[in-house]
Amino acid sequence: MHSDTFEKIFLRLVAAYVKRYPEHSFKLFLDGKECQPIGDSINVIGVKITNSDAVLRRIFAEGSLGLGEAYCERLIQVDDRLYKYFLFIFVRAVHDKRLLLSLPFSDIFFILKAKLHQGFFGRNTKSENINAHYSLSDWFDNDKDANDFYMFWLNSKYIQYSCGKWDKNTKTLDEAQFNKLDFYAKRLGIDKNSKNKTLVDLGCGWGGCMFFMAENYGIRCTGLTLSTAQAEYVRDEIKKRHLEDLVSVEIDDIHNIKGSYDYVISVGVMEHINDYNHLYKATSSVLNKNGSALIHSMFHTSIFYGVDPFLAKYIFPGGAVPDLKQNLKIFRKYFKIVDRNDLPENSYPKTLDCWYANFCQNEAAIRKLLAEKSKVKDVDFSIRIFKHYLTLAHCGLSNKFSLVSNILVKN
Repeated sequence: MHSDTFEKIFLRLVAAYVKRYPEHSFKLFLDGKECQPIGDSINVIGVKITNSDAVLRRIFAEGSLGLGEAYCERLIQVDDRLYKYFLFIFVRAVHDKRLLLSLPFSDIFFILKAKLHQGFFGRNTKSENINAHYSLSDWFDNDKDANDFYMFWLNSKYIQYSCGKWDKNTKTLDEAQFNKLDFYAKRLGIDKNSKNKTLVDLGCGWGGCMFFMAENYGIRCTGLTLSTAQAEYVRDEIKKRHLEDLVSVEIDDIHNIKGSYDYVISVGVMEHINDYNHLYKATSSVLNKNGSALIHSMFHTSIFYGVDPFLAKYIFPGGAVPDLKQNLKIFRKYFKIVDRNDLPENSYPKTLDCWYANFCQNEAAIRKLLAEKSKVKDVDFSIRIFKHYLTLAHCGLSNKFSLVSNILVKN
């Protein structure tokens, strides 16, 4: 194939994109050579691609993985604040039929071929999958260092590594996260009369939900997590907040849930399991009479869903977005009441924008942490892994390729 074939496909794609989405124009530099500007908008996105023939060949051969790795290798240079608009070109190309069909058939073939390039990456065990991300076990030997990495861009009074609830007048991420936790308390039936009732948080993260329920309602909370770093953080926070009588955490698989509880909650964990039948049955068995459970997750509704290979390789090994219809069907096997609620539109993209802004704002400190305390060989590559992940997730959720729902269930 001629060396400039992929460059021509790329330029035709960009031209078709700005015709369909004229909010931005693009000034492209391929191996230092400035291409003719594409688009008429005054909002110009400058993109520099080094070794462009090889990079574009990788993108159209390997899809998301080739694109992400090229960016992490600094072969693609775009201003941090504008990177998502460059990614939109590729994300929308495979999901916007009118954009796709405006291209020559040969271009469509290569774009769809890149889309179908899938790769499922996982570790040997579920524990290894979880600790690879939430404890950054490949990067740090010390769990505190892993927690410090996340606190640079997630830190808040009630830490949530999932989207907030962005209502019409919500201004900040902290407000959005409080909105969600307050809304979920009401969904579960938790109020001022719930003091000393019991709750188990499946995959409790850094404990934000438990601390909210304990401090605001006096709920007795137990958290389960496989992340050693998260468990260490929660235990430290329990002491700092003087919640020894109300909050505890255990390192255990959520499928091993036992005991009896008035409330069960799980926020952002279903993406890390595959035996939903076992978990929902176990959840039903531990709920007290008149108890309620709430499951918050991203869900997909596409018959053509596939795991993004970049996210699977570098961010969430072993992870996948669950199918909404399949999960609702399983819920109905074990619960009499199954009530689905979707968070306000764009709640996740807005949350991701805030995380990304925090990450970029604290990049110097994150870079210093990685240079001084991590095992990574290429600090810049590692930094860009998270930048690309947060931007890619934003692009996908902005285009509604998955949705965020919470499912309230009762026996």
